[in-house]
Amino acid sequence: MRLIFFIILSCILLHPLPGQCTQNEDEINWYHADFPPSNIICGKLKGTGHENHLECKLQKALPEYKHTNHTANYGRILKQMASTNSCCVTMMKTPDREKYIQFSEPVMLYLSNGVITLKSRVNLFKPYMDEQGFISINKLFQNSPMRMGISKGRRYGGAVDSIVDDNPDSDKLIVHYREDLLESLLKNIQAERSIDYAIGYPHELQWLILQGAVEDKFIFIPIREMPEYILSYVGCSKNRWGRKIISKINRIIDGHYEGEYKNKYQDYLPKHLIDLHERCVSKAFPANSK
Repeated sequence: MRLIFFIILSCILLHPLPGQCTQNEDEINWYHADFPPSNIICGKLKGTGHENHLECKLQKALPEYKHTNHTANYGRILKQMASTNSCCVTMMKTPDREKYIQFSEPVMLYLSNGVITLKSRVNLFKPYMDEQGFISINKLFQNSPMRMGISKGRRYGGAVDSIVDDNPDSDKLIVHYREDLLESLLKNIQAERSIDYAIGYPHELQWLILQGAVEDKFIFIPIREMPEYILSYVGCSKNRWGRKIISKINRIIDGHYEGEYKNKYQDYLPKHLIDLHERCVSKAFPANSK
């Protein structure tokens, strides 16, 4: 019996129970998507995106930790954050994510996602647009045969997320699993394959056009049912370790929208939208909109 007891004890010690975390708590695994111009992970402008800037700022402000960077699609990022000690610089907060992600105070303000399609096909979308040029995403999805392209694991906010959540098996919802979040979707649209329109931010589209990744054949249409802007947050795994990291990050951020961070975002925003962004910043970050 004594021999059996020692065998069982050895197995427990050598093979931790499921869910036990054996990761070094002095290490932060930072996950980010290939999401230019927010995260620029290759080319001459590598590391110059506004999320790259904030990630670097936080890492320098937390010298007591070892920092390791990883690139993945949002589906994998969410899995890692649910199972390991991980952080992501800018994430949208949703009730589902709050179950396993500890969020910081707001760090970033994006103008909302919109519909992106070919200029040559805009007449197909006009029946669902109002006089101000906004489109009803609910009417478009429900009443047209056109197919929406989205990226796996990504959240878009507002009515778009409701459509995605309520119609997981719809033939009109095409999910891409690529690490890039928009480029492959637009190339699919450009080639007139399986997608008629994608959902994305205006600065994403502007970046891809300026870099020559896609042709200047696309149009951005704002969505009527979306909020004027979307706030994003730093997220870490929701456990004792993650709460400690987020507490430190909140002290570093101190309720401000850091100026260089904002400017780097506006560098790729269409010029006619910069004033709107400034007005939104003043509403969401009244203490500091510099």
